[in-house]
Amino acid sequence: ISTEVDPRLSFDTEASIERGRRIIEMYKDMGVGRERVLIKLAATWEGILAAERLEQEGIQCNLTLIFSFVQAVACAQRGAHLISPFPGRILDWHKTNKGRNGGVPPEQDEGVVAVKKMYNYYKCHGHDTICMPASWRPSRGAGGGFELDEIIALAGTDRMTIPAPLLEKLASCTEKVPKSLDVESASKEEEEELIGNGMMDEKEFRYLLNMDGCGTDKLAEGIRAFIGETEKLEKAITDKVHQATASASASASSL
Repeated sequence: ISTEVDPRLSFDTEASIERGRRIIEMYKDMGVGRERVLIKLAATWEGILAAERLEQEGIQCNLTLIFSFVQAVACAQRGAHLISPFPGRILDWHKTNKGRNGGVPPEQDEGVVAVKKMYNYYKCHGHDTICMPASWRPSRGAGGGFELDEIIALAGTDRMTIPAPLLEKLASCTEKVPKSLDVESASKEEEEELIGNGMMDEKEFRYLLNMDGCGTDKLAEGIRAFIGETEKLEKAITDKVHQATASASASASSL
């Protein structure tokens, strides 16, 4: 069960930690053990530090909105249980910023390249953090039956989040799906330089993220979108409560 900390706390480490603990306690009260729960946090510097502390308390975390290599490395260095990179949204950013309308072969898809680099770094440097990409696009372009491009290109990664329509397409797919990623092939890749001497600090993280246009833009965009959806949900719940209260008051008055 992946349960998100309020995205408005994405830049507040202590508040994120407290909210994560509260979520775990709420599940405990319902008879759900913490081993079944992932606390979902945005991969800001503050979110990554919150995950480090929660993991030390035995609370597993899912770091989301991963759009850059530096985010993925920082999450692993701080002991995050799992990351959710978004290859499709990485591809979107590059297409927009390069003015590219057409598709590319899956192996040239910037989202595929980014996630493969993350996976290989983890395996080369012995990180246990799970790489679980989500958010998919057709590398070769829409309308050509290429919806599975990124999924097939990243076959072999630790885990994937795949929506039902794409699972159905996979189920009906008859072509062979070779294992593109695995520990052995990762170790044969040209080894990525150890970032931050194995534990980057805040200054290096912020500098490297700033120098990554996709990571900077999409992280900010993703947090804004999450906040927007949170506020919509709060309004919907508040409206329902007000309606129920008004209805109850009206019923009591008629008695």
